[in-house]
This record gives sequence, structure tokens and C-alpha cells, in this order.
Amino acid sequence: MIAAVRSMHEIEAALKSSSQVIFLMGGSLSKISSITDRVQSAGKQIFIHIELIKGLGRDKEAVEFIATTIRPEGVVSTKPAILKAAAKHKITTVLQIFMIDSQAFESGLKSIDSLKPDAVEIMPGLMPRVAAQIKSHFDIPLITAGLIKQPHEVEMMLQSGCQGVTVSEQSLWNYIPE
Repeated sequence: MIAAVRSMHEIEAALKSSSQVIFLMGGSLSKISSITDRVQSAGKQIFIHIELIKGLGRDKEAVEFIATTIRPEGVVSTKPAILKAAAKHKITTVLQIFMIDSQAFESGLKSIDSLKPDAVEIMPGLMPRVAAQIKSHFDIPLITAGLIKQPHEVEMMLQSGCQGVTVSEQSLWNYIPE
């Protein structure tokens, strides 16, 4: 289970949860250093969604700042340039793809193939057939996110081949899949 943290008041709950990975999907530039320190001090991993941090640019300089100053375990992004820059800094990369139709699916497969991210997060999260198709094409960790609210939905996505499930639903942060 991956805790998707969108606001600073959710950090405490994520730190107290059994989730070992936190995707920081909000906040501001002035807070990410202290948040990262707290998360890592708690023995958890933090991945920063650069595009969602207020005051942080969406370019290679922002990635360099994150890599050299903040030092998270990884970054999440929809932007190829951000992921390429992060890979150069030896930061784990997670490509986030919105699978809204067949064209987006095909485009997503091409992006995975060309970028070669460390992991892929597909949205919305309730697409077991799509997850299975992506897993049949690529041997990289697959994460699913979005609209997942119930334990049976987590189980369904894990059974489809996903290695992780990102949820903002705090009641699932302590859920231990079967």
C-alpha cells in the first residue's frame, strides 16, 4: 500500500500507518525538505510528485534541486523531461499515465518503452484488464492509483499484476493485502 498524501495534515496519519511508501502529491517548496526528513527518519520511503509541489518548477533544474538537496527515494511525473532528468541523478522514476481511452493506452505503452521508467503508475486504478495488458508488455513494477476505496478493489488490482496500490483513502493505508 502506498499512501498518497495531498496535504500536510495527512503526513502524521501516513507516518503512523503501516504503509512503507509515501507519494507526496501536494504541499509547497518550503515544506518538502522537512517532510522528506520526517518520512525518512520514520524508516519510510518518499516519492515526490514534482508537478504538484507549489513553488517548484517543472524542469531539469527542479529535478536537480530535488535530487541534490531534498534526496527523496524517487519522483513521480507525467512529464518525460522530468523523468529523464531524475534518471540522470540516479533517482527512482515513476511514470504516471492516465489511461482514459484506447489512444491513451497506446500512447502510454510507447512512453513506457521510450522512457524506461523504474515503475509505472496507471490511473484510474480500477482497470484490471488494462493492468494485465501492461504487465504482459513490460517487466517493471506496475502501480495503480485513483478511485480505489475498498479492500476488495485493492485485491483485484494486485491479482491483475500490480505490485503497488496508491490510495488517498486513509483507512486503506493500514490494509495488509491477503
